[in-house]
Order: sequence, then structure tokens, then C-alpha cells
Amino acid sequence: MLLIFMFACIGVQLFKGRLYACSDISKTTEAECKGEYVEFEDNTFNKPVLRERSWQNNDFNYDTVHGAMLSLFVVATFEGWPSLLYKSIDSWSEDHGPKYMARSGVSLFYIAYIIVIAFFMMNIFVGFVIVTFQEQGEMEYKNCELDKNQRQCLEYALKAKPIPRYMPSNPWQYRVWLVVNSPYFEYFMLGLILLNTLFQHDQQIPNLTTLLGYLNVVFTTLFTIEMVFKMVAFKPKHYFQDPWNTFDFIVVVGSIADLFADSKDNNLSIKVSFFRLFRVLRLVKLLSRGEGIRTLLWTFVKSIRALPYVAMLILLLFFIYGVVGMQMFGTIQPLETTMINENNNFKSFFQSMLLLFRCMTGEAWQEIMLASVAEHKEKQRLFDTYIAKKFSCGSNFAYVYFISFYMFCAFLIINLFVAVIMDNFDYLTRDWSILGPHHLDEFARIWAEYDHDAKATARLWPTLSTQSS
Repeated sequence: MLLIFMFACIGVQLFKGRLYACSDISKTTEAECKGEYVEFEDNTFNKPVLRERSWQNNDFNYDTVHGAMLSLFVVATFEGWPSLLYKSIDSWSEDHGPKYMARSGVSLFYIAYIIVIAFFMMNIFVGFVIVTFQEQGEMEYKNCELDKNQRQCLEYALKAKPIPRYMPSNPWQYRVWLVVNSPYFEYFMLGLILLNTLFQHDQQIPNLTTLLGYLNVVFTTLFTIEMVFKMVAFKPKHYFQDPWNTFDFIVVVGSIADLFADSKDNNLSIKVSFFRLFRVLRLVKLLSRGEGIRTLLWTFVKSIRALPYVAMLILLLFFIYGVVGMQMFGTIQPLETTMINENNNFKSFFQSMLLLFRCMTGEAWQEIMLASVAEHKEKQRLFDTYIAKKFSCGSNFAYVYFISFYMFCAFLIINLFVAVIMDNFDYLTRDWSILGPHHLDEFARIWAEYDHDAKATARLWPTLSTQSS
């Protein structure tokens, strides 16, 4: 805030009274901006309208310190700041309208402000939110002797159950079981998935379409053979106990339906493009491979648990601001020339929530704020009409309303998502030599290779003897 105040004082010295312009662009000074002029509506010469000239200030200006701070706050949000930049460059002197590229050097003011405030200070604020979030998370366990890693490992151990590993007794079935469990078979199938993905193409020549059709049949046949082999090796009961096998089964069935839909052309009521999604879904299986990908997935799973709490906080904030917005701005007359229009207003609770969600993303939030202010120049001409139709022109409370909402959402609550993700990701990648709960899934899988009956015991002496020999 102090830095913004300092930049605002500099902005007042540079641009005070210099962002005015005449409504008639042919006039460049306040003395010339008198009388009336003809304006053509909708850029057509068939609709001439006689209007009175007025000497108008820019919506965001530097005439006062608080006005300059508002303008700089909008610049820090990266919304509409190029327009203010170019108007500042064209500013010439007080009581004088814009002059093209009159002071190009003032662009350094905006560049310095964005680097210092938007790039550095805003990110420092995000870091402060993350550090505070982590400290508050540890405060709950300040009297516990176990650290975070030990607590999560203990929680995992208490909830974990042994994984039964099926091994067939039939000799022929055992041979198939060895094949489907070998790493070479797995690498071969992953290679097929990548090849099948590479052969997806759009707007191709007819000959290539025919070739890819045959290749799709080949790939689907190979994936079906893989499914059959695994069913023979594990038997259906044990096959469907693995979620990845169930996923493979769904993808194969969908791929077969895709072939059937292609053979029937467009005679089916269900679109063929729906079944083609199953070809792409084969790539999901690649997510289970690779240490880095597993770390990202674990981070996502751990972070998604905190999502309901942050979402409830956002919904509470939206509800409060939505109700206040309906009371304060619900009677504003929608105008197509402003951001409060038929599609973007506070007339109903649902529309208020949509408008607030748009403001949270930062999309033209400052224009919505200006359209909700009573002094908006578009409303002055229609003031008498508003009174007759019981519409309001808005309220200056819009400044407090929208700025506070944007600060709460964009700078604070949304960064809670970042704080949760950073906390989990930093914990997972802090020291690879420290075992954590994200390693225990791999441990349970390897343990199951020596504990086929899931008795929570394993005889390691024969294995160690074999390895030592």
C-alpha cells in the first residue's frame, strides 16, 4: 500500500489534469470545446444526432491521490492498463487534449510500477499467504512429537490393507500369467498405446483415412488380446480387482463399439465421435508410469482434499457479495453501451453469481465497476428516463464493493489453492531420501509379490539366498 501511495504521488505530478479530452475529437483544448456538434450513431450517415460538446476526464485519472491509487490498482490487476498507458503517453498539458505520442517517456513510469508492484510485491504477498497457511497447518500439531511425514506414514499404516496377489496353479495358465506380468509385455503395450495415439489425425487424405481405419482395427485387436490374456491369467474375479484392469476393459469395449459404429457410418443415433474418445483414453494408463508423474498425481490427490473447504469459503463470499450486489445494483438500467447489460447484471441471484465469478477471473472487472457508479457519463444523458422508469444510476459504493471483492478473491482466496498445492508439492519433493506415504503404495505393490495370500507376512530367506547366489 505504501509503494502504491508513492507511485500515486508521482502519477499526480506527471498526469494531473492532463487526461481530459473533448467529446468532439476535432477540438483539442477546453476553450474550443464549446457549443454543439453532429455525431453519427452506429457509424452511419443516416442517423445524425446533435450533441453538446463536453470536456471529459478519463475514467481512471491522476487528478487526486486516491484517484491515482485506484488507477494504479487497476494497472496492477493487468486489466485495461494498455488503454491508460496510451492515454498517458498522448497526454500533453493541462487544459489541452491528447496529442499522439506526446510523451512516450512516461511509459517508463508504468513499466517500473508493474515490475515493482505486480511482479514483485504481489508475488511476495502470495508467498506470505503460503507461509501463513503452512504455519497454521502445523499449529494444530504443535504438541505432537511426530513430524508431518511420520504422522502421514502412521496414518497410512493404520489404514492400509494387504494386497492379495493371484498366482495360478495351472501350468498353462501360469505361463500366460508370467507373460502378462513381465516388464517386456508391459513396455510393448505402452508402446502400442503411443503408436495408436500417433495415428490419430484430422482432415487427412482419403487413402490415409483408409489406412488408419485398418490400423485402428489392428490396435483394437491387440488390446483385446491383451485383455483376454490377462483374464486367462488372473481369472475374471481377480482381473477386475485391479482398477487399471477395469479401466482397460472399459476402454477395449468402447473401442470395439467404435469399430462397430464406424462400420454402420452415421445410421446410429449415438455419434461416432463419442466412441472415438476411448482411443484417447488409453493414454491415461501412461499416468501410472514414471516417478515424476506419480508425484504430480499424488500432489493433485492430496490437494483436492482441501478443495471443499476453500470452495465453501468462496461460496460464502459469493453469497454475501451476491446479496449485497442485488440490493445495491439490482435496479441499474441495463445498457448495451456499458458492462451492465442484459447478460451481465445484478437483477437476480444467479446473474449476480455469474457476474461475480467473471470479476473473480479479472475479466473487465474495472469496466463493470464503472458501469455501477452513479457518475458514469453514459448515464447522465438518461437520468430523467431512469427516474421515470424507477431505475437507478448505481452507487459510488461500487468502488468499495468491487475492489474489496477482487482483493478477497484474486489476491487471497484463490491463492489458498496455490498454498495447498505448494505445501503438498514441497513436502513431496523436499528430500527424496526421506520415505513418505507416497512411497508406501509402491512398497505395498512389491510386498504383494512375496505375500500372495495377503497374510501380512513374507518369507524373504529363499529370495535373499537366490539373489546372493
